[in-house]
Parts: sequence; C-alpha cells; structure tokens
Amino acid sequence: MRLFYWLLVSAFRAQPGRWLIAGATVALGIGLAVAIHTVNRSALSEFGRALDLINGQASAQLVMPAGEFPDALYDEVIARQSELGIQAVSPVFERNTKAIRVLGLDIFKVGKVTPALLPSALEGKTLDIFDANTVFLSAAALSSLNLAIGDDLTISLEGKKESFRIAGSVPGVAGESLAVMDLGLAQWRLNGLGRLSRLDIQLVQGRSLSQVAAALAQSHLGLILVTADDRQQRMSNLSRAYRVNLTVLALVALFTGGFLVFTTIGFSVLRQQSQLALLSVLGARQGWLFALILTQAAFVSAIGGVFGIGFGLALAAVLLRVLGGDLGAGYFSSVVPPLDIDPVVLAGFWFLSVAVGVLAGYLPARVATNRAPMQQLRAGASERILKSITQGRLAISLALLGLVLALMPAIDGLPIAAYISIACVLFAGIAMTPILVSHCFVLLKRLISRPSSRSPSSSLTLAIWRLAQASASASVLITGVVAALALTVAMVVMVASFRDSVTQWLDQVLPADLYANLSRLDLDQSLINNPRLQDEISAIPGIARVEFSLQQKVIFRADRPEVVLISRPIPLERAAQVLPLTGDPVVQVASGAALLPQVFVSESMTDLYGWKPGQVQDLPLTGSANNTISVWVGGIFRDYGRQHGAIVIDSASHRSLTNDDRRTDIAIWLKPGSSSVVVLEKFRSQFPQMMDLEFRSSANLRALSLTIFDRSFALTYALEIAALLVALFSVAVGFAGQALIRQKEFALMQHLGQSVQERALLLIFESGMLLGIATIWGTVLGLLMSQLLIHRVNPQSFGWTMDTSVPILALTVLALAIVLLGMIAAVWASNRSLNSKHLALALREDW
Repeated sequence: MRLFYWLLVSAFRAQPGRWLIAGATVALGIGLAVAIHTVNRSALSEFGRALDLINGQASAQLVMPAGEFPDALYDEVIARQSELGIQAVSPVFERNTKAIRVLGLDIFKVGKVTPALLPSALEGKTLDIFDANTVFLSAAALSSLNLAIGDDLTISLEGKKESFRIAGSVPGVAGESLAVMDLGLAQWRLNGLGRLSRLDIQLVQGRSLSQVAAALAQSHLGLILVTADDRQQRMSNLSRAYRVNLTVLALVALFTGGFLVFTTIGFSVLRQQSQLALLSVLGARQGWLFALILTQAAFVSAIGGVFGIGFGLALAAVLLRVLGGDLGAGYFSSVVPPLDIDPVVLAGFWFLSVAVGVLAGYLPARVATNRAPMQQLRAGASERILKSITQGRLAISLALLGLVLALMPAIDGLPIAAYISIACVLFAGIAMTPILVSHCFVLLKRLISRPSSRSPSSSLTLAIWRLAQASASASVLITGVVAALALTVAMVVMVASFRDSVTQWLDQVLPADLYANLSRLDLDQSLINNPRLQDEISAIPGIARVEFSLQQKVIFRADRPEVVLISRPIPLERAAQVLPLTGDPVVQVASGAALLPQVFVSESMTDLYGWKPGQVQDLPLTGSANNTISVWVGGIFRDYGRQHGAIVIDSASHRSLTNDDRRTDIAIWLKPGSSSVVVLEKFRSQFPQMMDLEFRSSANLRALSLTIFDRSFALTYALEIAALLVALFSVAVGFAGQALIRQKEFALMQHLGQSVQERALLLIFESGMLLGIATIWGTVLGLLMSQLLIHRVNPQSFGWTMDTSVPILALTVLALAIVLLGMIAAVWASNRSLNSKHLALALREDW
C-alpha cells in the first residue's frame, strides 16, 4: 500500500501543472452544472413555498382558460357542488397592481378552504373587513412598502387611484407580499364588478382530483381544474428547455475536462511505461498496475469535483442575487429566492466527476497493462500503446447510431435523442481522426517520394516521414483540438443562424415606426377602449396610420405555460406580408355553412398541441357563448418571442366573437419626412393622460432585442473560449510529452548534425500539418453537428425553426488562430522540455 501511494504521488509530482489544469477543467464543468441546477431548484422551491402559503388547505382551483369569468358561474358551481364532488368553494377576485397583489375574498368562505388568507386585526381591535376603506397587508408587503398598520395605502389601477386604510395583517402568508380585502369591496373599487378570477375548492372526502376533473369536463361549464402540482409543473416547464440547454453546455465543459484527463493520463502512462514494466517483472500483478493508473484519473477528477461543487454553490448564490432564479431569461419573478441545496444531487454531481475521470483513464490503463513487460520495454512501445487507444473501429457504428437518433422525436418535450446523436457524431469523428491522419500522411509521403516530384526541405521531409510512421501518437495530439473545435464551430454556426433568423424576423414583425405597451401604465380603460381613439390619433399631423392590438394569456393545459392570444388587424389576403409565415396560407373551402374565424399559430402550437394548417380547432375565449369557438387554422408563423405558443386572430373577428374592446399595445406609422420627436410632442399634448407612455422606435426595439440575444448567449461564448483554451493547452501538453518520449530521436538527429533551428522547423512543420488537419476535420464535424442543433435540438427544445447561416469569415479567422496559436504552443512546449545536456546523455542509455 505504501508503494502504491508513493507511485501515485510521484506521478502527480512529475507533472503538477498538467494535473492541476485537468482537475480545474473538471471543476469548471461540474461547477457550472451545479450552479444551473441549484439556481433553478431554488427558484422552483420559492415558487412552491408561495403556492403552499396562498393555497393553504385548498385541494385545487377552478379557473377559466382565457382569464376572468362572470360571478354567475360561481352560483352555478354552488348549485352543482355535490354533482362535481366539491365540499367547499371560496371565490377569489385578484388584481396585480404596480404596488402590490390584491386578493378579494369572501370572509365566510375562505376560512373553510384557505384559512391562511384570513385577515387579522390588531389585538383589542375589531375586524373591519366590511368597511369600504379597509385593507389587510401581509408582513412582507408592509416591509417592502415601508408601511405600518393604521397607515394609508394608495393603489393605482387603470388611471384611477384608490386609497385604503391598513386595518390589520394577514399572518398566514407573512412571507408573501399581498393585500387582502372583502370580495365585494375589491370588485367595486378595483373595476371588477361581476367578475371573478378563480374559485378555490376543497374536495369531498374520498373524491380524487381526476374524478372531479372528469365531472367538471362533463358539466360544460368552461372551467378547468388546476392543482398546486399543475402550477408547479407549469413553472418548471416554463424554463425547462432553457436550463436543460445550459446544463448541456456545462457538461460540454466537463467533457472537455475529461478529454484533458484522458490526454494527461495517456502521456503519464507513456512516461511511466518503463517503470510499469519493471514493476511487472518484479511481481506486480496486472490488476494492481491497472488500479494504479485508474486511481490517478479518478483522484484528480474527484478533487476537481469537490472544488467544482464549492465553486458551483458560490456561483449559484451570486447568480441568484444578480440575475434571479431564471439566469436573466425572464421566466420567474424578480424576488431573490434563498439558496436551496440538495445534498443527494450534489453527491450525484461528485460521482459524475469521478465517473468522467474513470472513463477517461480506463483505455490508457487497460492498454498499458495488457501487454507483456518485454514488449513495453522495446523501442516503439509508445506508438503501439497509442495505436491501441485510438483505434477507430467503432466510428461507422457510432455515425449510424447518431443518424438513427437524429430522426427520433423529442422525449418528454426534450431533445434527449438529438443530444445523444450529437455526441455520437463527435465520438465517431474523434475515432476517425487516427485513420484520417494516417491516410493523409501516407499519401503525402508517396507524393514526395515520386521521382518526378520536387524534393522538399529536409525538415519537411522528416516531418512527413515521422507522421506517416507514427500516426497514432500524432493523432492523440490533435484529438482535443478536433473535439473542442467541432463543438465551437457547431455553436458558432447555430448562434449565427439563430441571430440572422431573429434579425430577419424582427424586420418583418416590426414594420411600424413607433411602438408602446399600454398595459404598463395605469391608464383609464374608457380612454383606451374608446372606438374613436384610433381616428383621433391618426388625425395628428405626421401620423399616417395607427394600429391597436390585444395580447392575453390562455390556459390550454393546466400543467403547461399559457399560450398568448394576439388580436390584431390581419387582412387574410395579405397574411403572408403581415406575419412571418413558414408556408403558404391554407384557405377555407366555401361550403353551405358560414366560414369559420381564421387564426394563425406559431410553430410551438404545432409541436405542443398539434395545431396544423387546414384543421378546425376549439379556441377558449371568454365572452363567447360556450367559452370556446371553432376556428380554422390558416397557417403557421415563426415566433421567436413566445416559446410556449401564440395564436393570432383578426381583431374584428375577435371583437365580434367576444365583445372585448380592450387594447394592450399600439403601433404608429409616420408619414415620410415626419419627426418622431415632433409627432410624440403633439401626441402627448393632445392626450395628457398618456404623458408617461414610453414609445420605442422599431430600430431601437430591434437593437434592444439583438442586445438581449447576445447577452443570453454570453455563457455560450465563454464556454466556447474555455474549450478552445483547454484544447490549446492539451496541444502544448501533448507536444511537451512527445518531446520527452522522443529524446533519443532528437538526440540522434542532433548527433547527426541537426541544428536547433532545424529542429524547431521540424516541430513547426509537424504541428502545422497536424493542426491543419485538426481544424479542417473539426470544422467539418462542427458543421454536421450544427445541423443537428439547428434542425433537431432547437425545434424540439423551443418549438421554432431557423435557416442555416454559415459565418465563413469568423470560421476562417478561428481556424487560422487555432493553427497559429497551436504551433506557437507546440514549439514552445517542446523546446522547453528539450534540454541540450539531457539530449547528450540520452544516447548513453543501455537499450
């Protein structure tokens, strides 16, 4: 055991820098994966805690898919309560204002269903919940608004300000920022007479949620059952694809670290082959030597995993503080959740780091201990060892497996098969590298050996001869570059394609000159919904055209994020000019029956809900006779702004079906030569209520969208740079190790008259040709993998497609930089490892 420990420590002491970098790379990959998982877990846990507080003992909630519903529906649920299997019902009216979230509750019902929402007065005071001016605030709300019981609270909503006296607290939900008041008071004061937001329910003893959901569907009330688990799953689904893709990027960094461990272990074995052979001759068992080599890889990865977990938790705390629970993607609220650590998952990440190390060290350990000691002591043993490691027999099998997996659909909404397909392509390419290197240099050797060919320089000739004879060891030097460059090229092409497609999409969806969101201000709804408003704005000098639109969220499935329903003017004969359609519109065939209202859906609706052009589907709409209407799907449009689905309907059709005159957005086209500044001054002077309405130009929105796009891919760029730096380091490590192994070769060449400059030129030729092959092959693999990312991973993750755009200039600069920097690193590392005194003594060793 003492000998085992001594040999293990000696291996680390012989090349501490390489082991340190290898462990740090493993730590980086594990740290990023831990950070992403912990941030998301913390955000979801905070959301779950909030649900538990607000829902209290409620079994579930009844909601209308398209939003609020008339309170007459509440009376109908009460009348059919026993039939539905509901024991108690508590109606809730909700308003989200800028200052606070307000709940209107029936004090006589809420105690039976959600007692945590019951308000409480100060000790010795009466509970004035029916007073027309009272409101009750949670402790978190009092703290965030810097108020106390007895103070006045002013709520601004839809252009009106309502003042209330804080008469008490809501102790059951101290950690949530919300206000509670009487249901009738909230409907009256907050512009919701006759409207409800949801019904909190408690089931009859012995009734299951599925039974109640089935009874509700048969009742045709238009309500759907939503459980706390559904809401939790909906929030999880909201960011799932985003975080899975980030986690895969983190695992790419871990894979790069594992590859560096593989390279380091491989050359460590080569340096120790004489010692390992001697130990074998002296009686060391093959299993003992195998364990010695494997322990080196496992140990460095285990240490990297420990530091990676620490780094990941620290990074998660910073990310939660700076970016929030969705890493800046805008999925969760701005509340900073506390760090939620799962020891079991962290242990799993640590075992993953150890597994990566064991896998990286397995092949070098198996090959190094699978030969007789005398074979390892003979000249050329290193080439035989590396040739065994880098065999490419499985390359075709992996490529075929990757092709099959690429054709498979998403698994549970995630592109699992597509990711494995990319891994298969990458590993197949790596397995093919030795064969490619061998064939290229054998061909070059034949070319320069022809009598008719011009004789190249001696250094180039020696480089080609050497690489043709030792292709296995040469290929190991560049496999790290091939892997890193392939991943980088794939991501660069995918991001460039995505950015170009987004740019083209923005050009089509932002045709107007000025845009504003009316819902961001507490504007008087009577002003916004005034049918004459559009004509009055159009009459302002300098304005050519005005268009209003409405956006509202619709629940299609309780466990999935809401779909956005957009009501805007859509001339059906010009739909392709107004919307970025992916194909030709499908026109309804005229028949005896009246034509159905026509809608256009985003690509996500096809993937998530199966809505396809030419189909008739049911669209939930509040205000329609049966709460759903049959619509004709006229086409599919590309939408990069709404990942979870969008439906566009003509505003005139929507208004006739629902009598809904609301407007949430405004677009203004200016006359040629008009100044937006002058026009907006006239607009604000004519409509002083909209003085604070923020307008943005289409150019500004376009630039802002692309800035957000670039920021969201900042982590991708960082990981790409890290992978390339690790690849360059592996080149330096590999050539340094080769220089030590080839000391006798260089010593003999020096003895025969080779100068230091000629040796440097030889290394330049070797590294240049190898890196040239690596960049070409890595780029080819990257282009293949980019097509899987573009046409399989992105559609299966986010439900949108894009067109391929290859940034030729960027890839050319990247390839030249890799070759140049790799050559510099190789020559520097080799010369640093070659000492003239050592070379002079190298030939004295007894062969």
